[in-house]
Amino acid sequence: MHMRWVTATNLVGLLAALGLVGCGEDPKPAGKDAAADSAAELSGDTGQADAASVDAAPEAAPEDSSTDVGDPLDTPADTDAEADAAVEDAPDAQPADVAQCSTAADCAGKVALSPCQDALCDLGTCKAIPKPFPTCCTNAACDDKDECTTDTCDTSSHQCKNAVDPLCCSGKKTLLKSGFEAVVFDGLKSSDLPTNGNVQWQVSTARAHSGKSSLYFGNGCKTYDTSMTPDTGCKPGKDAQPVGTTLASAAQFLPDGKKAHLAFWLWLDSEAPYAKQFKPATCKTPCPAGANCFQVNDVAQCLVEKDVLSVSVVEAGKATQVWTSLAIGKSTKGLWQLIAVDLSDWSGKTVKVQWNFASGSAFKNDHEGIYLDDMVWETVCAQAYCDAANPCKADEDVCTADGCHPYVNGAAGSGAGACLYAKAAGCCTADSDCNDAVACTLDVCKAGQCTNSPDPAKPGCCKSAVSFYAPFDDALTEWTTLQQNSATVGWHLLPNGGEAGGALGFSNEDGTSYHDPVLNDDIGPKGLVCSKPVQLKSGTLFNLLTFQLKLDTEWTGGAPGKYINPPLPGLPKFDEFTVQAMVAGQPTVVWSSDMIAGTTNGKWKTITVPLDAMQGKSVQVCLGFDAGDGSKNEFSGAAVDELAVKVACSKQLCYLDGECAAKACGSCEAPKCDAQTGCTCAKTPGCCAGDGDCDDKDDCTTDQCAGKVCKNTKKPDCPPPPAP
Repeated sequence: MHMRWVTATNLVGLLAALGLVGCGEDPKPAGKDAAADSAAELSGDTGQADAASVDAAPEAAPEDSSTDVGDPLDTPADTDAEADAAVEDAPDAQPADVAQCSTAADCAGKVALSPCQDALCDLGTCKAIPKPFPTCCTNAACDDKDECTTDTCDTSSHQCKNAVDPLCCSGKKTLLKSGFEAVVFDGLKSSDLPTNGNVQWQVSTARAHSGKSSLYFGNGCKTYDTSMTPDTGCKPGKDAQPVGTTLASAAQFLPDGKKAHLAFWLWLDSEAPYAKQFKPATCKTPCPAGANCFQVNDVAQCLVEKDVLSVSVVEAGKATQVWTSLAIGKSTKGLWQLIAVDLSDWSGKTVKVQWNFASGSAFKNDHEGIYLDDMVWETVCAQAYCDAANPCKADEDVCTADGCHPYVNGAAGSGAGACLYAKAAGCCTADSDCNDAVACTLDVCKAGQCTNSPDPAKPGCCKSAVSFYAPFDDALTEWTTLQQNSATVGWHLLPNGGEAGGALGFSNEDGTSYHDPVLNDDIGPKGLVCSKPVQLKSGTLFNLLTFQLKLDTEWTGGAPGKYINPPLPGLPKFDEFTVQAMVAGQPTVVWSSDMIAGTTNGKWKTITVPLDAMQGKSVQVCLGFDAGDGSKNEFSGAAVDELAVKVACSKQLCYLDGECAAKACGSCEAPKCDAQTGCTCAKTPGCCAGDGDCDDKDDCTTDQCAGKVCKNTKKPDCPPPPAP
């Protein structure tokens, strides 16, 4: 028989056509990759290795194809040995650019890998496959199929974290949950007054309790005054209109027999209550329900509060109000506040929740408005319900508060609430929580607090500098006085009132008092003084405001632990010094004398205020003082010296103990600022939580803790100590 010479290439093609390439291995189904290939594809494989495999093993030709694969019947005569030799001498059928291997170790450096991929040697070809759990690149890769864990991928370590939710239980139902990180309302719909104009609900990055954004009601000028627009420099106009809005959820069925609640974080700035603006009065005709009588321009009038935010539950078209912002004085005072509403009364019913707000008029709407964040409407597990007899269990998370958060509509004195384990704003659990998307900073989470420090390996990223400096030794040409209500007391230069030279003071002319006998007892002197605009630097740096402060007020000489301002809810604060940052005419309080219990006791103290939230903006530094009333104002007031806005390449985690007030500490501990580690808890001297804290190592005493105070009583039957 005559046979043609069979080339190695044609023989490989023939074997491929017959499905016999890769002897000793199970053949792959036609048109499909092996399991390793599928895994590589799912892990984000580039496809390069798959393409190489296809090139190396072309598809078999169709039956009617004219492709010549070599007919063994037509080949010239040949011995078996010669044919075998021809096959052995055949060149490798794989393309030259494909990484060849025998084991996975051969693939080191031969295939591009992401942090969550390993190399695999598959039939002589290097490929990328996913690393096994708990290595990850996405949150989805960390899903442990447990409804009671929060599954996240730490993007810095590429390790899965499956945190157990202490509030979770089998059958728990979440009806609404949103952190408003996307430009959507997440199941909420709004209806506004036709007069709202540019004031509306919107996802905003201006403020957030967690993440980068929240749901905001206001306009581009950060106010709900319809006449103010960025195009006019956010100045008030004459065409302002009243605003009103309703934000509502979809209707949801609350499972019968289960408790449920609504919880959300609120940041609110609206017109002050009338009780803070006018004196109470007695009207000739009793005021109707919801109104109170006040003295307005010497006339007694019944007034209904406006600019009130309320929360209602709507069932079958009937709305039941469960909370209003009057409960918090219509303001969260520049902080985020958690509001929790008990919805258990609507168990077994279909309801929706809604937020209502109405200014009632076009006046005094130049306030920032409403922010909502981290909203959740859910059924409540048994372990999440708490009261005086059932406290919350500690969850061992430094970022959460373990106390029982009372329901705003709970029965008075019941203490009923929920264990919400609310996460403190800005708290972190991993370095990835601190990512500021700036290449020149080191993002570190330590003790629950983020630091974004300039990278010392990149010194060119930051250069220290002074952007603005005011020694107050001469005329106040770069400062403007605003809102001063007294002819004899206010902000002025004190030529010899500084540490060395002049100072800026709030007092009478000689700096001895801020009492004004012309003002009545209910009105005290107040004033605001603002610097020229200062352009804050942006990038891998910190903007700090520093100054020397000497504050002598009614609080001087008092115990810091007894400082409460205002002393009673609903009353105005008094003898308060504030630092405000004004951007585009809108002031934000960035520091208050609350941080130092209202006084420096007449001594100079260094104050440092971070301004990083205003990076890249033009800012006026404003100093304010408000006596609040006309009594006990015979103190020297406020003096400020050596004020500077600085560019710094590092900053402390905190500067004053007062900044740590939100830190949750034990019964015998108090929040304290540590410059290196941030807010910590320090043991209160002399305080005890149990008898064990009172052990004086003396066998002849009975050691007891009563009212958090140790008592070490000598035992009557104990022998006296030996004579020396």
